Amino acid sequence: MDFSLLTYNTLFSDAVVGLKKICDSQHPDIICLQEVDTTDHTFKKIEQLGYELADYSNAFIKFGHIYGVATFYNAEKFTFHESKIIFLQRGAMEILAYLLRIFKTGNKPRTVLKTEFICKKLQKKIVIYNIHLSAYGTNSIRLKQIHTTLDDVKLADSAVPTILTGDFNYPYGRKKLESLMGEYDMKEATNTIFFTTEGALMHYTFMEKFLAKILFKFFHHRLKLDYIFYKNCVSLFAKKVDVQYSDHYPVFAVFKLI
Repeated sequence: MDFSLLTYNTLFSDAVVGLKKICDSQHPDIICLQEVDTTDHTFKKIEQLGYELADYSNAFIKFGHIYGVATFYNAEKFTFHESKIIFLQRGAMEILAYLLRIFKTGNKPRTVLKTEFICKKLQKKIVIYNIHLSAYGTNSIRLKQIHTTLDDVKLADSAVPTILTGDFNYPYGRKKLESLMGEYDMKEATNTIFFTTEGALMHYTFMEKFLAKILFKFFHHRLKLDYIFYKNCVSLFAKKVDVQYSDHYPVFAVFKLI
């Protein structure tokens, strides 16, 4: 049986307004959103598109709103089984950013959302990890966060179809990322996609805009932040969806359960 998945960083929920157009054209069976406003109001908008909320987890507070990751699914194909929130380490830069904003935003731990579904047709379990890694700091903290996630993968049944997807914030040093994923038998479905961000700057701080403009100027077509890794299923294809409601492009992939 084939099934499809969409991962999308919605830029503080700005891109939620574009989900209808995206879903009407791509028809994903599972939607993994990052940087989404985790309120009933937002979730109801997405459920009106024909999806059910599996679960969500909070990650940070900005502009007085709590943002996190949320996973939705097509109830005609899947049954939601259970979920788990995985708490991630903080990097020094992320701690500093929190301290600088403490009186304006408060504090939330960064998390990964693990959801388990049962394929109705095959009565087979599938596990999805919805990921949004630290935006601040070097890849060293993101590698620690990936290790924490993969340690959870290792504890599960090694034969279960498993997908890790989301905003990895990992724009350079791909060899190390690929090597780590290979140690856990994870393959990349998005290896033919070379960049996933254009850099909408309206919500950035002055320093974030300054750093982003430098990156976009010199690495415009190499800024790949969004990935899909998988095991125990077959990757049929993956693509970047050409819409710009966010500073990220949505990434869509199709898999076959065997």
